[in-house]
Amino acid sequence: MIAEHLIWSGGGVGLRRYDHPPDRAHRDPREEASEWHAVSFIERGGFDLFHGRRRWRIDAGSLFVTRPGFSYRCAHDATHPDDVSLSVYYEPAVREEIESALGRRLAVAPPVARRTDRLAYLRLRLLAAARAPEAATAVPEVAGEILAALDATDRERATPPLSDGHIARYARRVEAARALYAAQYAEPLTLEIVARGVGMSPVHFCRVFRALVGLPPHRYLRRVRLERSAARLEAGDGVTDTCHAVGFNNLSHFIRAFHAAYGVPPGAARNRKPRPPSRGRLLLST
Repeated sequence: MIAEHLIWSGGGVGLRRYDHPPDRAHRDPREEASEWHAVSFIERGGFDLFHGRRRWRIDAGSLFVTRPGFSYRCAHDATHPDDVSLSVYYEPAVREEIESALGRRLAVAPPVARRTDRLAYLRLRLLAAARAPEAATAVPEVAGEILAALDATDRERATPPLSDGHIARYARRVEAARALYAAQYAEPLTLEIVARGVGMSPVHFCRVFRALVGLPPHRYLRRVRLERSAARLEAGDGVTDTCHAVGFNNLSHFIRAFHAAYGVPPGAARNRKPRPPSRGRLLLST
């Protein structure tokens, strides 16, 4: 028997944790079929997965990925299994929105994907988002980042994953850096200043930040500045004033960067929102 615990639901995204009650024997169904697009983080234990003639071992180093209509069979080693998983469910419209934001179709992921450091970090962010007052917007945003990161996993260079303890410690420092970028984006934040602010060497900080966030620090800062510039332009601020107010020192560079991110020059975005697909690519791009 599998017990289901609802953690959060809303905005076309659901977050649930599954485990096995210790006092109830478990029997694996002969076949199961998924009704959802879902990504499951295996937090403890493991099991064998069968699809057609293929077999995979799923454990804490991997993720279980399903899509509507995907049929499979699970096989546990014991009558009282101890595996625990955290599953993110996506309604079809949400996946379509993410594809529109990325500007491309998401690849049909294999049912088992390796757990990267970025995906492990996003799991922590997702749980934190579910507890936050702004969960209604934060949870779908992080859930979208998980699909985008999963889509990029096969293109990443495989490296030995960090332990859960290291991920948790580094995540706290990365979140502190993100908060610093959010609060002081208009200031000349060098790599050395931010790294020192979170208690890391510049080289180590740059490597860890990129592995967990998916962007090097300088590109992340540019993304924050462009997001703030879009909000200022939408409110009616002038292009030149906006350029300097968000931390760009060169107007030509700002215009080129804004156009590349949003698909329109900043002057065309004044008093109106930039086109959502371009803004989505800015937010989800890795």
